[in-house]
Amino acid sequence: MAPLPDAGGAPGLERLAVERHETPHPSEGATAALLPLAGRTIALLEARRAAELARLIAQQGGQPYLAPAHREVPVEDERALAAWLRTLADGGFDVVIFLTGVGCQALLEKAAQWGWLDAVRQGLARARVVARGPKPVRVLKTHGVRIDFVPPEPNTSDELLAELARWALRDRSVGLQLYGGPTPFLDRLCAGLAALGARVHAVAPYRWEGPADDRPVRQLIAACLAGQIDALLILSSSQIYNLFEIAAAYGQAEALQRALNDPRVLVAAVGPVAAQAVEACGVRVDLQPAHPKMGHLVAALGPALAARQERRAARP
Repeated sequence: MAPLPDAGGAPGLERLAVERHETPHPSEGATAALLPLAGRTIALLEARRAAELARLIAQQGGQPYLAPAHREVPVEDERALAAWLRTLADGGFDVVIFLTGVGCQALLEKAAQWGWLDAVRQGLARARVVARGPKPVRVLKTHGVRIDFVPPEPNTSDELLAELARWALRDRSVGLQLYGGPTPFLDRLCAGLAALGARVHAVAPYRWEGPADDRPVRQLIAACLAGQIDALLILSSSQIYNLFEIAAAYGQAEALQRALNDPRVLVAAVGPVAAQAVEACGVRVDLQPAHPKMGHLVAALGPALAARQERRAARP
């Protein structure tokens, strides 16, 4: 290989059924009113980093409204994980691609559990290692793994393939850690690798599922239909798909679509993958941050909501 560059029928808005985050505002009174998200209710479908995201919103003066819409569930049959890790440990991969931090961490934890971590690290040292974005980068660095390439922002399969097209991948063995479910970007990545002649060995250490209890999401849908939400943040494609799947199960999908397309509601997506999923559900995307990161998304909310309010106020 060439050398590499280094939630109908939903209950009302009872407090106990909805995880409405009550993080105190960093300041009170008149000062709090000056914060960018003061008086705004911001809906979140995030699960794993919900507390962190809620804290960021509260620091901006907003009221976080938590309704986790998805879970990352470890696969029950671990034989495929074992076979993939064994191949990696035996030096069977020329290139290894980690798409997510949670998937990368799950694989390395399994390697440690089965006593293979040192051998897996050695296999990674012999291969060329790709981390799709900052989350797998953090995991790999924690384990002392050298990283050969990280695609530039927005860290999608498109940027990844642009670089991989320069590599001599024909008949090379590529270990690919998958997302928890299908996405158009993953489809493009797999098709692109096949077109480059790579022999892809994929592994899925977890899968995306809806919430174990859908009542908070049903409560959120009721709040959206009642016009009680100022903004909805989408951090992954599975979040918006699960939201609409639950709405459809109760005959509310079309009503939810209309509610989210109301000009009084701002729908924000963290990056192009999430944005494409939102648009696939028939909902416009009002905001994408310049950098596809959670902190940048929250920071962009206040100015976007203020600009929208000014435009409405200027209309005759």
